[in-house]
Amino acid sequence: MKKSTHWINFSIDKHTKISIPLEDPIEYLGPAYQENILLFYNKHKIVLSDSTIYHDMMELAKSLKKALNQELILHSSIIKDIGYLYNEYHYDDANFTKHTFSNGFIGWVGCLNHLWESLSHFNSWIYNAPDGSIIFEVTLLYPYMYCEPEEEPDYISYEEWIKTYKPYFITTISKETALQWLEQAERIIKIVEDNQKRWDSMPKEDVES
Repeated sequence: MKKSTHWINFSIDKHTKISIPLEDPIEYLGPAYQENILLFYNKHKIVLSDSTIYHDMMELAKSLKKALNQELILHSSIIKDIGYLYNEYHYDDANFTKHTFSNGFIGWVGCLNHLWESLSHFNSWIYNAPDGSIIFEVTLLYPYMYCEPEEEPDYISYEEWIKTYKPYFITTISKETALQWLEQAERIIKIVEDNQKRWDSMPKEDVES
């Protein structure tokens, strides 16, 4: 396995950051380049997303633009922690307010504030507090939601698990930090799109070599 020697960092404070490890320089990124997005917090490391970097940066830029314009106020039905309600929605969605998204998907209205998710059950959110400040939150989805209990040695029922639920990480992002993140995300998006245009214009044999 190659060692990552290049890093994309989105700083939160002196001890907390979002990082993307790269095996290649950022200038070589393409739309299919895939690496985990990591959160380093409290001497721990978790995976926030395992999608393509291009997709994740597009989602980040879109959310930050809306948050900076105070367009990500939580829906009035969200009166408890968004991660808590996301678990409740997955467990039983009968009484949740639904929204039809631009891709035709009909789901919980809270997903308008959803940023990333990972196979390790972490979900990231960006939303505006009532005073307009920008909140970045990381929550955990019940890990046995779609598992057979007898196949999981550490299984715990949802009813027991949700009793001790709390957000994994939550912080207020300053406007300056949000603008820095947005600038960096848009720079990465431009690199990817410029590279794709350049590769598309090259003879096939040059791309393959």
